[in-house]
Amino acid sequence: MVSMMTAIAMSLAGCSGGNGGFAAPANSAKEASNPALITSGLEEDGADPWIVYEDGLYYYSKIVDDQVVLLRSPHLTSIAAGERSVAFDGGEGIESYWAPELHRLDGSWYIYFAAQPVGGDGIHRTYVLSNPSKNPFAGEWTLHKMDGMDDKFAIDGTVVENNRGRWFVWSGWAGNENVRQDIYIAPMVSPTEVRGQKVLISKPDHGWERHGDPKVNEGPAAIVRGDTVNLAYSASGSWTNEYCIGLLTASVDADLANPDSWVKHDKPIMSSGNGIIAPGHNSFVASEDGAETYMVYHSARFKDGGWNRSVRFQPVAFDDKGVLEPMEPLRSSKLQPQPSGEHGRLRILAEDARLSGDAELSKDVDALDGKAVAGLEDDDDAVEWKVRIPSSGQWGILAWMRMDEVGNEDERAGVMVSVDSSDIEDVPDLVPATDYQPIAVRFALDAGEHTIRISANSIGNPVHLDRVELIPL
Repeated sequence: MVSMMTAIAMSLAGCSGGNGGFAAPANSAKEASNPALITSGLEEDGADPWIVYEDGLYYYSKIVDDQVVLLRSPHLTSIAAGERSVAFDGGEGIESYWAPELHRLDGSWYIYFAAQPVGGDGIHRTYVLSNPSKNPFAGEWTLHKMDGMDDKFAIDGTVVENNRGRWFVWSGWAGNENVRQDIYIAPMVSPTEVRGQKVLISKPDHGWERHGDPKVNEGPAAIVRGDTVNLAYSASGSWTNEYCIGLLTASVDADLANPDSWVKHDKPIMSSGNGIIAPGHNSFVASEDGAETYMVYHSARFKDGGWNRSVRFQPVAFDDKGVLEPMEPLRSSKLQPQPSGEHGRLRILAEDARLSGDAELSKDVDALDGKAVAGLEDDDDAVEWKVRIPSSGQWGILAWMRMDEVGNEDERAGVMVSVDSSDIEDVPDLVPATDYQPIAVRFALDAGEHTIRISANSIGNPVHLDRVELIPL
């Protein structure tokens, strides 16, 4: 909103003015300072993202510290700073949880995820949590094993609906050995049960699906448009740079348990490009006003990064038959319009900061406007802004940061964020990445002027800071 943009422009201290001596910015100064234009990053450290929109809120299901966790936010782009609830805190004879998916079916909530029995054979099967409450942050979650499935490896379960019924789709093995992962389908009797024999609908047979060993098709995610059921899936080993997203399509009137109903497209709909490596395991979600559809996916944070991944999103398009069109991943510094229906974001650029210690403004072609604060190694090296908040309430604070070098993939940098000299607790560590990632926290702010201070503990591998964004929650 114009009032917010004007308020923040008037309240920033220490504007540097000018661009002399710096590399050409990735975006114009006008674009970089426009908070209605945003980049594609959603979460700095995450995988297998599943986000749904229901009753005015976005819900993100994920695994955190061996728990099945839900985050919620009124806006897609602030989901990493969302309110948190634990749906399943572990136990009940299972462990090693993977890829939870939240679905609203028949008036209740369900979370499908993979786990392995404690002390068992080490093979993951599909489980489901159910909750009859309208609010998934309330009520009781009950654990079930997914009935009707054979006792084979089965992960990444999802639900597909068309005019013929409701179907469960997953990635699994034909037998008991890890020879190959395929995509299977079965009709659903209820949200916790399938019937009949599983049916193979996709196996890794194209060259682009066969990087790594074993060969893999996994992570199915469905979206229906017009006359078409689109089933995106991930192909090649998730640990390889060649991980990518393929597409199966079928008619909305088809028997989806008939393999002949499906057409596999001969090229991936998204693969590595524009500095984004190994995009995969996606979900689809609408904008707040329903006018746009977005694909949310993870990608490797650096080349040969394997399972070190971050979460991104970007808009998708469909042809006149409703078939999902191929796309390239957006470069991390590429600005795009914020999802339609969102408003009110504030943005503070690096050049508008007051610096202390060894922190200094530096040229950086990966920064939003070609400039970033460099040299953040300890608490004496800090970035500080004054900002005027237009309305009281919960705000998400996103600090876009990266370490100087990507060396040890296990390295972490501590990040300290304070508002008016009060430290924010539980700030996530910064993880290695070649591009800027959002460190996301939430904080209650009163309307009026506040001082935000950010520093990092990263001796020997200093942190760079591109910008800070504030989003009302």
